[in-house]
Amino acid sequence: MKPDGTPWRIDSDGLRIYTTIDHRIQAHAEAAMIKHMTSLQKTFFRHWTLVKEDPWAYSDDDSFVDIKMENLQSQIRASERYQGLRDDQLVELLKPFNETFGDDLSDIDLLRIDKASKEKTYLSELLAKKVISKKQKDLYEKVLKDVNGKDLLRVWKEFQNRVDKIFKEPVKMSVFTYENNQFEKDTVMSPLDSIKYHRKHLQTGILAIDPQTGHIKAWVGGINMKYFQQDHIHTNRQVGSTFKPFVYSTAIAFQGISPCSEVYDIQYTISKGEGNFHMQNDWSPKNSDNTYEGKPITLYQALRESKNTISVYLMKQIGDVEQVRNLAGNMGIDKNKLPSVPSLCLGSADISLYEMTGAYAVFANNGIYIKPTFIKQIEDKNGKLIYRSIETEEQALQPDANYVMVDMLKNALAGRGGSYELTSEVGGKTGTTQNHSDGWFMGITPSLVVGVWVGGEDRWVRFRDLANGQGSVMARPMFIDLIKRLEADPAADYDKTAKFYKPPGKLSITIDCDEYHNLHPLNKPESFEQDKEREFF
Repeated sequence: MKPDGTPWRIDSDGLRIYTTIDHRIQAHAEAAMIKHMTSLQKTFFRHWTLVKEDPWAYSDDDSFVDIKMENLQSQIRASERYQGLRDDQLVELLKPFNETFGDDLSDIDLLRIDKASKEKTYLSELLAKKVISKKQKDLYEKVLKDVNGKDLLRVWKEFQNRVDKIFKEPVKMSVFTYENNQFEKDTVMSPLDSIKYHRKHLQTGILAIDPQTGHIKAWVGGINMKYFQQDHIHTNRQVGSTFKPFVYSTAIAFQGISPCSEVYDIQYTISKGEGNFHMQNDWSPKNSDNTYEGKPITLYQALRESKNTISVYLMKQIGDVEQVRNLAGNMGIDKNKLPSVPSLCLGSADISLYEMTGAYAVFANNGIYIKPTFIKQIEDKNGKLIYRSIETEEQALQPDANYVMVDMLKNALAGRGGSYELTSEVGGKTGTTQNHSDGWFMGITPSLVVGVWVGGEDRWVRFRDLANGQGSVMARPMFIDLIKRLEADPAADYDKTAKFYKPPGKLSITIDCDEYHNLHPLNKPESFEQDKEREFF
């Protein structure tokens, strides 16, 4: 607020805003995004063309067809074309009805009234689910009972029929494309098909943070601002296996478990009444490919192969979801987003890319959490300081346990996805969610931590198979390409020779597996050399 108590106006008060964004890192992030997403989108279009279907009608999603159609209709109503038609053709017709019923009826109101005219229990169900208030229910019932209500629904349906006809008629328009540097082309297409076309574009978010300062160096909120205006840095999406390092970190930090520890890769069950899980039924999740080694494997191998079984085993050992929630909360993730259920260990939560990248920055910063920021300071037009970002630090993870986790993340990425071509010390974890709706990669270097998410704005806009839909295909290439570009740019503020901080002296947790196995003899699992070419999400 200004000294006189009025709010500042960014557009007219001459404010000078100093951001942390690095223009070179930003440019490289955008270039890496365009290169990868251009190729990925071609694959995606071809993927759906081969089955001669679109995501809104795909047969394995029959239970969601109504939801998909409702979503498509909401996209129509949100379009500028629809809003123009509504202003020109409907607003005046609604005025007498609004006066009669004493309320300005919105499209949502009219949709509910129309549906309630066909389904007697519809309004009661909405009220029970707290979708509508008692006042709204009373209004809708008043409209339905009134003689003018039938005329209102007739006007509404006639307008919707006109809209339906107009939206199916091909017209000249401009649409988004990767085919040229303007990212736009002229074509002839119906407005309905243009909505489907644009919604079939996979979206992305890329966030790059300096882990030592929390300064955000690059922020890519989507593939194109003109045609897709949602910023996906703060969109909450299911995180999948990118959450597993928080489970491993909890076990390492609070139980001193070594990554060389061996656990049988078999299906585990968290039973009803077990521990502090408060389960109503037994829970026995499977590995993603429904296969099991049936023998002991190290935690190194388990994280590298993203074994669900071992994450469940660790959760059983921890005995309480709260320890994992607390650690993730200390690393900057909103605990309200973390359900107190064991499935959290497999990444069932919806979390933002902003929070996930900030949390992974802890690993690259000796276990210290610094809240990410993109504004350094703000001055008024006279140069007077009116805001300055203040860094606050919190030791979320103790140094020894943190370095162990860094070593595990290095092992998880080693030799994969072109990482062997990098000079930088790197680590990371992929994530793939249910039905391949979300592809993640969280990458760490000592100088920069990069979070990448890819998916459709609608969760049914997705690849139909894991081969194309996994995080290692959808998201990881952008991290690799970005780091390559930074390493090759001597003008970039990026240190490719930097090393992750390792606490001095001998670690309290053994990461030398030869030493560990001499102390804890067990059958050794297959070697890293045998496993390194295999891909897991």
